[in-house]
Amino acid sequence: MVVIKQSNRLPVQPQLNRSEQQPIEKIKDKSLEVTHSTGQEQVSFDLAHGISTELSQRLNEEVSQRMLLYMEEMTKTQSALETSVYEFAAFKEKQMAENPDLDLSELDLSLQKDGTLKLSGANLSPATLSELEQEIANNDKLREAFTQLHTGIVYGLKHRDSVGYNELQQDDLRGSLQLNELTERYNNQFQPNGFGQDYLTMEARLNVDTGLFAHFLMNALNPRISTLV
Repeated sequence: MVVIKQSNRLPVQPQLNRSEQQPIEKIKDKSLEVTHSTGQEQVSFDLAHGISTELSQRLNEEVSQRMLLYMEEMTKTQSALETSVYEFAAFKEKQMAENPDLDLSELDLSLQKDGTLKLSGANLSPATLSELEQEIANNDKLREAFTQLHTGIVYGLKHRDSVGYNELQQDDLRGSLQLNELTERYNNQFQPNGFGQDYLTMEARLNVDTGLFAHFLMNALNPRISTLV
């Protein structure tokens, strides 16, 4: 289970009761001035006639730019997950080829606070895990991809819920996000009789449209996120 520790919660603003709310009729004929954060120019609009053309265009541009940056980040995240999965699988195959009696069926991978790769496996002794960690520590491609995956996940969660994950940092995922668990939960998003049913192999599922990938990845994560004070 992915457990994210956060020291702060955002305060919840109390709801106004009906007697405290200003009737909408009193503000229908008011005009507002909105100051843009970059140019500091003022844009006014009348609430009775709706938003101004200038402000509407600016908001659309900001939303488009935000979505563009999100898709660029998710493209990198998708590549990072694919690389992580394949590199970890290749590592296990190599180890089992050299040690035929080695059972790596429960071996999983996480990232420590210092950025090093950490292995876990209930059926393996601490000595065996230590030896395997020494071997996998030299795989810079896997380490860099898995680190990028953490970065992309944080970006994606903040994009989906900027308030709920406002304080979330990459370090909050380190030590708790496990590659096999994440991959399994992502894989389970592709229901045999539902949306995504045409993607039958893991390779196909890792190479879906980036928008679909991001949707399934965030869905795979959200139910497993809990925040501790």
